[in-house]
Amino acid sequence: MRVVGEPLRFVFPSVLFACALVVSGCDDASHCYDCGGFPGPYADPTSPENQIQNLETSYKNRDCQGYGRLLAPEFTFHFQPYDANTIGMTFWSHDPDSAGTCALFKSGEVSEIRISLLNLVPDSIDASPPVDSLKIRISTVDLQVDQTDGVTWVVTDQQDLFFRKGLTANGENPNYWWIYEWDDLPTLSAPAIAVRSITWGSLKARY
Repeated sequence: MRVVGEPLRFVFPSVLFACALVVSGCDDASHCYDCGGFPGPYADPTSPENQIQNLETSYKNRDCQGYGRLLAPEFTFHFQPYDANTIGMTFWSHDPDSAGTCALFKSGEVSEIRISLLNLVPDSIDASPPVDSLKIRISTVDLQVDQTDGVTWVVTDQQDLFFRKGLTANGENPNYWWIYEWDDLPTLSAPAIAVRSITWGSLKARY
């Protein structure tokens, strides 16, 4: 949905600074579930559905490293067309996305994050079994970000997440799954009047 209210402010230097914090704060196990494990409250990454649950957990706990462990090295987040025109790029690769998300998590403007991802619609994108890659559409999205100034941003647009199993060539466990692409889908729905609606992509780039 489009934003209702004040225009968004995109401050890329702060995102780059957050990226430096992410890099300096993560050890070599940031993409390795076998190196130190993937502790509670996270679920084992043995299915795409578990990884969507882990996505929720990382947002609720505002956990930068937990979020980063969900993403494949080649991960891309694809913005909605309106956001792409505003931000000046059609997608973020792994590191900018992790930095933008971590900036959201660690922002002093954010007091609480609530998230619920429901009605998952799987769609195999493999030519033949065994299935080792899968697209899941999240049909019901409720992401609410409370700011300290009393503003609540709400994301309700559907999302397409693409998962693949671990690649032994990358030193990954072939029984585990990673998100390798995320498409933020446009909607024709009218924004709610009582809240400030925002896209997931704009939210990532806001702080």
